[in-house]
Amino acid sequence: MKQLESFEIPRTVIFGPGALSKTPQVVASLKATKILIVTGRSATLQYANAAADLLSEYSAEVLKYDEVDYDRSGFELVLGIGGGRPIDVAKVYSYLHKKPLIVIPTSASHDGIASPYVSYTLTQKMARHGKIVASPLAIIADTSVILSAPSRLLKAGIGDLLGKIIAVRDWQLAHRLKGEPYSEYAAHLSITSYKIVAANSARIKNFVREEDVRVLVKALIGCGVAMGIAGSSRPCSGSEHLFAHAVETRIGENETIHGELVTLGTIIMAYLHGTKWRRIRKLAETVGLPTTLRQAGIDPDVAIDALVTAHTIRPDRYTILGDGLSKEAAKKALEDTELI
Repeated sequence: MKQLESFEIPRTVIFGPGALSKTPQVVASLKATKILIVTGRSATLQYANAAADLLSEYSAEVLKYDEVDYDRSGFELVLGIGGGRPIDVAKVYSYLHKKPLIVIPTSASHDGIASPYVSYTLTQKMARHGKIVASPLAIIADTSVILSAPSRLLKAGIGDLLGKIIAVRDWQLAHRLKGEPYSEYAAHLSITSYKIVAANSARIKNFVREEDVRVLVKALIGCGVAMGIAGSSRPCSGSEHLFAHAVETRIGENETIHGELVTLGTIIMAYLHGTKWRRIRKLAETVGLPTTLRQAGIDPDVAIDALVTAHTIRPDRYTILGDGLSKEAAKKALEDTELI
C-alpha cells in the first residue's frame, strides 16, 4: 500500500498581455500589508518598480536579489519578479520565513516559474537549511513583458523543455532498476510539455507574437506542476540536467545559459538511451539552439570532464549515466552525436 501523499501547486495562475496589472487583486486575497519584492539588476527592475507602484497602498520594498538579507524578518508576503535568480532568492526567503510567495516572471527560460524548487547551485549554498521547497501561491505571467525578453532566453526555455523526454526516461529507468517511486501523472504532465514545444517549435521559434510566448509559458508551468505533484524535480530533471550542472560548476553560471546546456545534454543522453537523438538535434537546430560545443562556447575537455563526473552531482538520482562514463565513452558520445 502506498504511503499518504501531499503536494502543493499554484492555486492562481494569471497569464496574458497586461497580467501584471492584476497584481493588486491577487495580493488583496492574501491579506498582507508588508511586502518584499525581489528582483534583478537590469530590465526586470523596472517591472518590479511598476508592481510596487500598483501596490502603493501597501508597504512594499523592492530589493535586488543580491541585496536580500535572509535573516531579516517582518515581511508578510514575497514577490519574485524577474528571471531565475530573483525568483530563486524569493523562494528561499519564502521558505525560511514561511511566508506566501507570488512569482512574476519577466522571461521564460526555465521551468522554475511554477516549480517549488531552486537551482542546483543555490540548493548547494543553502544546504544547511535542508531542502528548499516553496511553491508559489500564485503565478502572474504577463506575456507582453515576457515577449520583450531576449530571444535567446526564450529559446533556452524551449531547450529546457526538450530535456523532459530524458528526465522521464531516467525516472522510469530508476523505477525499474532501483525501485524508486514513480508518478505516472507527473511524468505525463512533463512529457506533455515536451510534446507541446516539439510540435510547435518551428511556429514559435522567433517569438514575435504573444501566442508564441503563451505556448512556452503554459508548457513551463505544466512542468512546475509536475514537480509539485512528484514531490521532487524528478519528472523534469535527469541526466541532461546533471550534465548541465557539471558544466556550470566548471565555468560558472554567469558564463552559460542553462537551457542551452540542457539542450546539449539532451542530445547526448538520448544517444546513451538509444532513442532518437537526431530528432532532438533537428528540433534544436530548427529553434536556433546550439547543437555543438563550439556554438555553446564550451571547451571539449570541459564537456568530457562534465560527462565523466556528472553522475556524482546528485548521487541519489539514478540515471542512464549509472556509475559514470569513462573518458573514452564520454568522448565517443560527443563525437557520435557530432557535438565535437
